Amino acid sequence: MIVFTICSRNFTGYAEVLRSSLAEHYPDLRFHLVLCDEIGDFDTASLPFPVIEMTRLGIPDLEEMQHRYNITELNTALKPFAFMYLFEKFPGQPVVYIDPDIMALSRFEELDALFAEGADCVLTPHITESAEFAELHDQKFMMYGVYNLGFCALRDTPETRRVVAWWQRRLRRDCVIDLQRGIFVDQKWADLLPAFIQNTRILRHPGYNIAYWNLAQRRLSYDGKHWLANGFPIRFFHFSGNKIEDRNVFTRHIGSFTPANTPLLARLLDEYRERVFRSGHAYYSSINYAFNWVGISQKNEHTPKEVAMGRGDASTRPHLAILRSTSMEAFIASHENNSENARRRTEIELATLPMENKPFMLDGYCVICDGERSFMTSQMYSSQTLPDGRAVPNWREHLSCMDCGTINRYRGSLHILQQEFAPPADARVYVTERVTPFYGILAQRWPRIVGSEFFSPDVEPGTIRNGVQHEDIQNLSYADQSFDLVLSFDVLEHVPYADRAFKETFRCLAPGGRLLFTAPFSFDHAEDVTRCIMHADGSIEHFMEPEIHGNPVDPEGGALCFRYFGWSVLRQLREAGFEDAMAITFWSQRMLHFGGIQSVITARRPMGDGLS
Repeated sequence: MIVFTICSRNFTGYAEVLRSSLAEHYPDLRFHLVLCDEIGDFDTASLPFPVIEMTRLGIPDLEEMQHRYNITELNTALKPFAFMYLFEKFPGQPVVYIDPDIMALSRFEELDALFAEGADCVLTPHITESAEFAELHDQKFMMYGVYNLGFCALRDTPETRRVVAWWQRRLRRDCVIDLQRGIFVDQKWADLLPAFIQNTRILRHPGYNIAYWNLAQRRLSYDGKHWLANGFPIRFFHFSGNKIEDRNVFTRHIGSFTPANTPLLARLLDEYRERVFRSGHAYYSSINYAFNWVGISQKNEHTPKEVAMGRGDASTRPHLAILRSTSMEAFIASHENNSENARRRTEIELATLPMENKPFMLDGYCVICDGERSFMTSQMYSSQTLPDGRAVPNWREHLSCMDCGTINRYRGSLHILQQEFAPPADARVYVTERVTPFYGILAQRWPRIVGSEFFSPDVEPGTIRNGVQHEDIQNLSYADQSFDLVLSFDVLEHVPYADRAFKETFRCLAPGGRLLFTAPFSFDHAEDVTRCIMHADGSIEHFMEPEIHGNPVDPEGGALCFRYFGWSVLRQLREAGFEDAMAITFWSQRMLHFGGIQSVITARRPMGDGLS
């Protein structure tokens, strides 16, 4: 599926929820964000999807439109130009526009079928039956338009291109909110699309584009796994007019439906709110809109000022954009779709290298210190040299904050832990290290933390040696369900039998508890890259040159690396009983998470009693 959305920087969190919810049903999704805003210092290379700057759309009067249109008018005016841009990029293919304030709940099977049958244009009507007695009565749609343009699907054909070119000409001047003239942004013009595009199909399925304007005609239900409308699967829900900061408001536009009088709606809205905030809304919403928000009418009828301009009181802590992947196929599809950003990331990293191979400093944001800091990097552990002789650092093991001393992979892991799971201060935490400085950082946040080191296979688990507890993660001494969170940072590659470690961590986690770990990960391998194995008698069989990593309790001997994990690790976690097993990948220029792609692996023990 080729999908795009359009939004300003302050709506990026919404766009990420749209993308991630679609990707759950379309692993090979090609998603694009058209940014109706200035780029400025916006870290677009960190996002897990390509960003199309509106200056690349070839709009002749763009600068004049920026001054004349309000935020809603300008965002909607870009739509036909974005369609034409993507037609050039994907000739002959269907392209789908979806508003950013939408969440997908299931695969769009009916849309897939219509395209398979050869449809060139697919639209969804606001309502599918008369509504003269509703708060939002049918006469309103004579003003706002028959079809809701929060969704529009077009196939690239000569006829479609001709109509889209007409649409472009109209929206250059007349994408305004002017109901007296019979114009409502791009939407009223779209009433003509079925007349202009012969092979147009109208999707009347009740599971598409559910929103405040048709909720009176949709009976919501939930069967424990699937959301339904009038007994049909809901494909996507449109949270148009939501006030995301207030869980008591479903939409600003009507008062008939509220979370208080519609409990199922409240449940769905809570899920959506949680996803939007987890996707960085507090940070993104504080970014001011770059252009004139008032528009030609001298008032903003459709988008309140606090939304258009950003609230201004949101947390300034940067959001770490991430990609959640549950399979190798989904990751590769996302990576290929975001190949331009991958190239930009490499360019940004290489541009920081000094001409001489010596330690150097970079400035960025440290999540542990919660502020701007300087970071030290050197060429130690480098495995790549550029043609001009400069060594490329092993970024993962460097970029040490000059204040707290924490390196790249530790900082990224803690950011994801706090951002994605937000463990409470009284969480019971186990971490597979005890003598490292990072243990002290974790202990400041979670006082009930327990840490251990591995000294020797001959030592009994739970033994205290020199004030430090010995544990073998393949055979832990802790009771069942002892912890809410198990953390491990570059330890599991040194464990002879990873499957035993996963079963033990599962046993020791309480229902709903999380496992989060880092380890060398081969993104292009379906199975683990096995470097060596341990036989039953304790002997080691090597398949590659032995690789020894640092070991804080045995600096001279180090720790033997048994494997680089491949995507099969997610299957191993599921076989151990976990659910929601995924690889979370990230990169950030501002937070100096360099190194191509950084990753953590996470999984959750299901709710309920007993082992599974």
